[in-house]
Amino acid sequence: MSENEDASDAPTTGVPGTEGQPKAPVKPNAEEHQEPSIGPACLVVVILTLAVFCSVCAFGSWFMFSDQYPLAERGVDEQLIPWVETSQLAAEDKNSIVDQLHDIVAMLHDRSIDKRQLSRLRNCLQDNPILLWGGVQSIVAQSKDVGLTGTEVQAVERISQRLMRMGAERKLGRNDLEFTLQHCSKVREDQLSVEVRSNLTADEIREFMRRAEQLVQGSDVPNEPYESTAAEAFAKLVKMALDVDNVPGEMATPPARN
Repeated sequence: MSENEDASDAPTTGVPGTEGQPKAPVKPNAEEHQEPSIGPACLVVVILTLAVFCSVCAFGSWFMFSDQYPLAERGVDEQLIPWVETSQLAAEDKNSIVDQLHDIVAMLHDRSIDKRQLSRLRNCLQDNPILLWGGVQSIVAQSKDVGLTGTEVQAVERISQRLMRMGAERKLGRNDLEFTLQHCSKVREDQLSVEVRSNLTADEIREFMRRAEQLVQGSDVPNEPYESTAAEAFAKLVKMALDVDNVPGEMATPPARN
């Protein structure tokens, strides 16, 4: 290879008079190419994550280790019992359920149930459609005076019995019953639940029957008489909640709401 060929192969800087000299390395512009630091952002994320984690742990510790019995006792005695006393339940059912709740208060005060039973009892009282049964009783009573046919009045009574069977067998949730009563109801003054109005029309009761029919058909409830008072159904639900050998069945999936 000739010297001229060697010279032509050498890198150049592109500046006249500097042929044959190696190029100087080009330094990037620090201001144009410098990547933004993610350190502060990561620090914020870590701090927030730790804060959430600590909050969850604190709540979990409180729930697991705090003394739940006095809280449950006050909840039943100071909130649930007064609510039932002002509910639409028939007088006999109301008095019986209030007596049962006083027995529960004594049970909680004496700590005669374990924490598992306490948890099941809490769920039973929070999602208990029987406590709203006064609304169904009101609809059945009004159905006789709003212009429904005799067949329709009988249908109201029969559908209420099928709903009662669902409730006593834990196939009916409180929210499901509230939805069924929706067109016949108004919100209570305490904003804690609904109550059935006292001036229902025939069409409003028919809408109640339509929604109730959707529920009972979706749960395959037999179309046959079912005799049980609200107080008896409430006692049955509480007994099942306290029976640790009784495994709660899955709630039936309600039909789509229209």
